[in-house]
Amino acid sequence: MKLSDIQTLTEVSEQYEIPLKTLQSRLNRLEEGTEYKRLGKRQATLLSPQGIKKIVSK
Repeated sequence: MKLSDIQTLTEVSEQYEIPLKTLQSRLNRLEEGTEYKRLGKRQATLLSPQGIKKIVSK
């Protein structure tokens, strides 16, 4: 995995045209630490390529 493969939740929202609130609610489907990482309160949430695939699928 390259560093350029990692995206923030906001970038995924803009790329796939899915509302940010919807993606935030789907985070409970993912495993924290391997598929996504929260950087802190009011900070970005980073998604791995596997996490992106899971979160954009219905």
